[in-house]
Amino acid sequence: NGTPCWSRGNRRKEGLGRTMATITAQTTKTKTTPRMVRGAAGLPRLARRFAACASRGAALPPSRALGRTKSRDLDATRAISLDRDGSGERRRGEGKALDMVPLGSAVAAVQQGLADRVAADEEFLFKLIWEVLQDQVIIVLTVVASCGLPSFWTTEQMANACLLHATAFFNDILLMWFLAATKSPHSSGAGRGGKKKKGLSHMFEPSATATIGDRAKCWVDKFLLYAPLGLATALLSSVVMGRFLGPEASNPLYLCKVGLVGLIHLGVSSNTRYQMINGVDVLYYRVLDKKAARSATIASRLVNQVVGGKLFLLLSALIL
Repeated sequence: NGTPCWSRGNRRKEGLGRTMATITAQTTKTKTTPRMVRGAAGLPRLARRFAACASRGAALPPSRALGRTKSRDLDATRAISLDRDGSGERRRGEGKALDMVPLGSAVAAVQQGLADRVAADEEFLFKLIWEVLQDQVIIVLTVVASCGLPSFWTTEQMANACLLHATAFFNDILLMWFLAATKSPHSSGAGRGGKKKKGLSHMFEPSATATIGDRAKCWVDKFLLYAPLGLATALLSSVVMGRFLGPEASNPLYLCKVGLVGLIHLGVSSNTRYQMINGVDVLYYRVLDKKAARSATIASRLVNQVVGGKLFLLLSALIL
């Protein structure tokens, strides 16, 4: 064609360089795809040199920038996966464990307290179960005798009966639980040499070191425990029954009287009577055999229930 060979070769190189520069510029402006990266990787060495020269203004070639982006995404994905599979699950598990700690501690405390009481008195469970069952039966007989069969009860009578059962159930358990002897020592103050003296569970608990003052202090301590409980129980009962008794049950003066009845009944009457029951139980199981001692404690607790009911009625009549 009359054109020198070296001229035609230079023009082909220049045209190829412009083409690669255009492709590279478009690649940097648009989103790079894996197909484009593979195509750029397969170009001849000369073409890659022109592409590198054309894209020298960029911080990184598109293929390397894409590679770093992918590696960062992969690291983030792995971190999320590890968090889901490892530490995140552990943190959630620890959070659930912390939520269960109060409940688990309460159950453990009750189990330990029961074990201590049974270790100190192997008849504790028998006394507790019999006390609760006996009180519930007495309430049933009393309510049936005064109100007739349950099928003829009004809504108010049914609510009153349920309230009596619930109140007696919890009061009996609290009285038996906190007046029972325990194997573990209870701290009641520091003695000589910084040692702690063993507190009395009830006034008549056998002890070689307890004085009259210690036994009197035991009664006072139990009063301070049971009096607020009796006050709270009486007020709660009055509030519940206020729905059926009308506005009179919500009168502040009436509520104060009801609270006073509950405080005296549980703090003074029940406290004193159950202290004495625990004392005679010690005597029964010391001088009688097991069957005779059980029969004696059943009889004593039955008399205690009757006397307690009479005293409660008398107290209510005097205050209310």
